[in-house]
Amino acid sequence: MAFSERTLSFLMENHVMDSREWFREHSSEYEEFVVKPMAELFELIAPAMLKIDPEFICIPKVGKSISRLWRDTRMQKAELPTYREYIWGSFVREKYRGYPSYWFAVSPAGVEWGMGWYQAGSATMKALREKVLSDDPEWIAADEAYRKQKHLKIVGETYKKSPFVTQPENKRAWLDQRNISLDSGPLPSLTFSEGLHKRIIKDFRAVAPVYKFFVDNAVMWEW
Repeated sequence: MAFSERTLSFLMENHVMDSREWFREHSSEYEEFVVKPMAELFELIAPAMLKIDPEFICIPKVGKSISRLWRDTRMQKAELPTYREYIWGSFVREKYRGYPSYWFAVSPAGVEWGMGWYQAGSATMKALREKVLSDDPEWIAADEAYRKQKHLKIVGETYKKSPFVTQPENKRAWLDQRNISLDSGPLPSLTFSEGLHKRIIKDFRAVAPVYKFFVDNAVMWEW
């Protein structure tokens, strides 16, 4: 079952209403138009992802490999809506440890996918920069793979004033990042595509050397 117009309208209505009562009243639509197509897309992608990393956790259920729509607002300083307007699926070795993940999401803006970190952490970024500066073969392979493909772009917070102005441009694309991910940006024209999973798999495979570079140099967070 592919995403539909009702998937997008439900996500927006639920976000605007921001009501547990409204969500409960429309729970069957949530399951039918949001959870079901997300789980089915996840299951189409999962076999290819396990070839990239057999350690990925692949449980296509909400709260496992598929995100919840609602935020845990107890620890938030800013007042944000309880219900998000987007939902995502992710492939990661273990949550909350510092590993990078592959992910795909759907929102009223369209489908989107990528790989990397929401927050890499300063120790991980330091480890990555050291490999870039030393021309480590693993980084060279990652950089070649990144430049060969065209769909996923490096994104994330960058230095306001670069400490690496003397470095070549291809190195600065990595060095100037304070946090790093690859992202497709929203692609509304592909949201309802029957072949969506094939496009996502193709992009994910193309940046597998980047994923290896990331995961091999990730510094695990201490609890």
